[in-house]
Amino acid sequence: MEVICDYCKKTFNYKGGKVHFNRSKHHFCNNECLSKHNTIHGLASKKKTGKQDKRYRIWCNIKKRAKLKGIEFDLKIEDIPEIPKYCPILGIEIIPNNTNKPLDSSPSLDRINNKKGYIKDNIRIISNRANRIKSDATLEELKMIIKDMEQYERI
Repeated sequence: MEVICDYCKKTFNYKGGKVHFNRSKHHFCNNECLSKHNTIHGLASKKKTGKQDKRYRIWCNIKKRAKLKGIEFDLKIEDIPEIPKYCPILGIEIIPNNTNKPLDSSPSLDRINNKKGYIKDNIRIISNRANRIKSDATLEELKMIIKDMEQYERI
């Protein structure tokens, strides 16, 4: 069957069969086009450590989360900001960890305004601890917590 390459847009004869064609999201005329397509942003490829770039993993996770929760998502991998050395909220050092369990110091993507989706001007990287604190609290709730903590701090 005649197919158009997803990378170079050339027409080629696809020999993989109809079932495989229907299962594949992308079709390439040769391995060169396939490899160019897979490394187009450079972050998905595994490094010498055998792990993908943290920003790429963050992008994959938030894309999945946005789809599950029905939240607007229009980010490209390149839109994910560089991971800062220190959390802009708490000032703690952000240390990417190599475990599946996030730590307080792990980088976390924050939606600055939770009423908006994952869009370019509404994201930043903060510590996991700061993002958990900020996750679903309103400003009024946070003010009440501060008032309560100040009251008991004096005792």
